[in-house]
Amino acid sequence: MDIASISAAVSAASLIESRTSRTESSDPVKQAFQKADKRVQQQRELVSVELSSFGKLKSSFSDVQTNSRALSSSKQTATDADIKKAASNFVKAFNSAAQTAKAATTAQATLGDSSRARAAESDLRRSISTDAATAADLKQIGITRQKDRTLAIDEEKFDAALKVNPDALRGTLSKIGQQVDRTATRELSANGNIGRSVNTLTSRAKILESQQVEQQAQAAAAQQAVSAQAARLDNNVNPGIAAYLKIFSI
Repeated sequence: MDIASISAAVSAASLIESRTSRTESSDPVKQAFQKADKRVQQQRELVSVELSSFGKLKSSFSDVQTNSRALSSSKQTATDADIKKAASNFVKAFNSAAQTAKAATTAQATLGDSSRARAAESDLRRSISTDAATAADLKQIGITRQKDRTLAIDEEKFDAALKVNPDALRGTLSKIGQQVDRTATRELSANGNIGRSVNTLTSRAKILESQQVEQQAQAAAAQQAVSAQAARLDNNVNPGIAAYLKIFSI
């Protein structure tokens, strides 16, 4: 047997292996689907981060809404301890919501869209400083805004105001409770910064999930078609290669 025949036999024997290798490592269809899947997955992860951020913001605003209503609907039969507790809970809830909004603003800025989180934060802080009279009334009962824009309650001053003029204190708490409640309710509504963002992100997450599922199904179908085509080619080529190798076997 001459060198040319031996070389031809070796080339024929490696045909199937090389074709399989090309199918697995350089299939342009498979690579295209993988890139598309990776791109959608990255988008899903970004949306998930945003949704988590706004979910926490929604929860904190719901909490401040609840505590604001407790202030504005305090019953005349409520004890001094009840009123003091309601005021303390309101301050804590307000600060938590403001801080959560600030954190959400930072997170959204990283992702490229912080306008709605920032607007929610600004609206909340503005709800307790609508006018100088409101700020003065709050100061009279021991509730003041700090340099970091959080609220603080001076318990001694609050207790003194509660003893000296309980009706005025109740009136101030009711007024501020109503103002903050309106703001929180507006932000949480379907047209509010928080409610609208949560709804939009939830819808976006569902769309991306469906898109990824569809792409993966298409990729599987395409891969199956390629495998079937390769199998048909193998069936046609294998008998000829086997005969060729038999003829030129050493």
